[in-house]
Amino acid sequence: MEEIDRSSPIPIYYQLKVLIQEQIAQGEWRPGEKVPTEAELCERYGISRTPVRQALLELVREGVLTRRAGRGTFVIPTSQARLTLRVTIPDTRWQWPLLKAARLLNQEHPETALELAFDVVPLRHLYDHLSLAVAQGHAPDISVLDSVWVAEFTHRRYLLPPGELDPTWVAEVAQDLYPSILAANSCENILCTIPTNVDTTVLWYRRDWFERERLHPPQTWAELVDIGHHFQQAEIRSRYELGDYPMAFVGGRAGGETTTYQLLPFLWSFGANLIEDGKVVLDSQATCRALAFLKNLVHTEKLASPEVVGFRWNNAVHAFAHGEVAMALGGTYENYIIRSVTGWNMTSFLEHVGFVPLPAGPDGAPATLVGGMTYGLYRQSRHPAEALALLRRMITPEVLKPFSLTTGHNSAYMSVAEMIRPDEDGFLGLTMPLVAQASSRPSLPSYERVSAHFREMIESCLTGQLSPETAVRRAAERISGATGIEGNQ
Repeated sequence: MEEIDRSSPIPIYYQLKVLIQEQIAQGEWRPGEKVPTEAELCERYGISRTPVRQALLELVREGVLTRRAGRGTFVIPTSQARLTLRVTIPDTRWQWPLLKAARLLNQEHPETALELAFDVVPLRHLYDHLSLAVAQGHAPDISVLDSVWVAEFTHRRYLLPPGELDPTWVAEVAQDLYPSILAANSCENILCTIPTNVDTTVLWYRRDWFERERLHPPQTWAELVDIGHHFQQAEIRSRYELGDYPMAFVGGRAGGETTTYQLLPFLWSFGANLIEDGKVVLDSQATCRALAFLKNLVHTEKLASPEVVGFRWNNAVHAFAHGEVAMALGGTYENYIIRSVTGWNMTSFLEHVGFVPLPAGPDGAPATLVGGMTYGLYRQSRHPAEALALLRRMITPEVLKPFSLTTGHNSAYMSVAEMIRPDEDGFLGLTMPLVAQASSRPSLPSYERVSAHFREMIESCLTGQLSPETAVRRAAERISGATGIEGNQ
């Protein structure tokens, strides 16, 4: 059959359907190629649009053709090449952008059916799991990892920096990332992983309580102390059914990286730092003043419980969410936890909760830290080109914007952040300026040991095991030993 026979009892749409199938079989339209439009088929066979539309619709339903919005109708391969990428993630929310990207790739390239096999490993086990997988030669193609592991995993040659496969694209990506996020995902000025979203350290406060008490959020630590004393009053505590302390934070080794995430910017707010200009600068008067203030906050002012040294990563945010404290150090990613505990939607959340950078110390400025999870490509990947194609498709606006809106995480990309209107998500609009002004943790292959010594310093000071000066000096010496970086003394 090469033409439509109008005298035949066979319906015209069915004749056209058979014609199209024959032409596909003869190779006139190959798998993945576009077939003529409805208008072109009408003109070619001298028939109306109705039978043409019906013929194409049936072929789509039967899996012979596929329609792509705005692009046309294409031939589906009779036997697609199937390719599976292995992906390790800490929880299921990180599946979404990859699944969306895979669906888009499969629509755009139907000759290959890309499938994703997910291995969900809790965050507390993820570092060890990935290290063991690489050691055994079974690394995934892609994994989600904490950005503080990037330098170490790159140094150990676990990760394949995407610039080794596509340097032009990576240069474009780097230009769109906020500088602090670019630094957090780089090692020796090379972008090594691909982030989607980020979060920043904040001081949460109960906006509704502050407004009722005619208080403003603290801009300095001295103001925070005054506010804390206000909420310590028996009448005020009773009014809001507060616990014994008006403030909470995570302050010891039990809190893991959350302790560093919350309290490194605390040091910055006092004008102190860990490493600067290639030197360990922790052993300074500014650090000693910061630790003395923190110890005083707990043991003299009694604004936070001595038990903060034993807090797990989520104890402080849960105390805040349950209304036990009026203020808590935390991260913007915790908005989901607070909303889950309270049952507030985003509008109610913003009516009840406020957030500011960590207040300024006597010789510092308000400070916040940027961090988050990121996506890495592994050198042991069986399909590195396909894995990179997936990551490339993932960081397009049609994937990243809805991911930010769904999760409440700020986008890592300036172009995507600018697309989110305040009426779409007020929280993201309010927190995005924090991302622009935030700093990142030091990018070091030995970062895990540096962070461990930092947490030990905090705990030994808060428990009274060591004086602030001794705790600082010991931590600085140990960090120099762990990194090989000289101190400033």
